[in-house]
Amino acid sequence: MTTSSFPVSGPIDLQIRLGFGSVTVHADDGVREATVALTPRDPDSDYASRTVVELRQRTLIVHGPKPRGTLFDIPVFTGRRSDRDALDVEITVPAGTTMKIGSWGADVVVTGRAGTADIASGSTTVTLEHVDGDLRLRYGSGPARVQRVSGDVVVRAGSGDTTFGEVAGSVEFGCGSGNLEVGVAGGRVRMRTGSGQMSIGSAGGDVDFTGGSGAVSVGLRRGQSARLDVMTGSGQVRSDLPVEDRAPADTARAITIKARTGSGDVRIFRAEPAVPDDAVA
Repeated sequence: MTTSSFPVSGPIDLQIRLGFGSVTVHADDGVREATVALTPRDPDSDYASRTVVELRQRTLIVHGPKPRGTLFDIPVFTGRRSDRDALDVEITVPAGTTMKIGSWGADVVVTGRAGTADIASGSTTVTLEHVDGDLRLRYGSGPARVQRVSGDVVVRAGSGDTTFGEVAGSVEFGCGSGNLEVGVAGGRVRMRTGSGQMSIGSAGGDVDFTGGSGAVSVGLRRGQSARLDVMTGSGQVRSDLPVEDRAPADTARAITIKARTGSGDVRIFRAEPAVPDDAVA
């Protein structure tokens, strides 16, 4: 393992480019020294020594060379060739640090409070604790789990499940196949998929789903009304709340739930237990 350290006086910009392995970033309060630890999985590999680690003004750069076993920047999974250059990277930076992380196939974990984040990878798993800003997430395949985002979210994926605990802003999600789950959505949620499901525990903005197949479930919180615009080829529309063929009384607070799916049920449910019935029209 090789370790580098740099004095810092507050949030910085972090840029990471890696081949295979893992990236773990700790964004902690009170950090006065950013550290980077590189651990090659193959002790005979020279990948760590060829990785650039330096602080350029306010930008901490961790750039590995293109790994062997790739062709035209596309991973070619030949087993031992990609494993030879696998590198585990562990970084500690101040809370609020903006992050841009790109890899061919490295798993990404960010603990603490990151600033605006842009993450792109091939086949990967992504786990983020708190993004205090906007999040842009792009990956080929793999699961992603994010506890909290204070801004807007854009996700593009080939296949894989994506889970958010709470998003204060909007969510735009597009994938070939995969599921989207949002516990609490403060803004609009829009999903486009070939096959996949959408689940929102508590919706605070419009919901728009279009898929070849997939179910949709949306929770409405206390006092929230909604207009339903739903079409499903071979599914049922179910509501745990009363549905009326009229406009909501409070149109200023009403959201629109629009769903177009070839096959799959659409369900509207109560976001909170033991509250008075909300009007859904």
